[in-house]
Amino acid sequence: MEQAAVVDALVNARSLVQADGGDMELVGVDQATGTVSLRLVLEGVSCHECVMPRSILEDIVGDMVRKVVPDVAQVAIDDPREHPDYVSPDH
Repeated sequence: MEQAAVVDALVNARSLVQADGGDMELVGVDQATGTVSLRLVLEGVSCHECVMPRSILEDIVGDMVRKVVPDVAQVAIDDPREHPDYVSPDH
């Protein structure tokens, strides 16, 4: 599984959150486990709660990436909304 292929596969997946002003960054690709690690970027998002929840994003992005890179076993997204110190700017 090549990182360049994963980056290409993420172009369409990133549009899922870019529509709301967010983005996803590739953190790494673990060849041994087939895991693609991403970070959800919410700076610039007008409505943080409008961005899909992590679990749904992981399922959708995983399906999208596997169509291009079948060796991907799992997509893991670090969602800042799930961090203990997160405070929603929406409220």
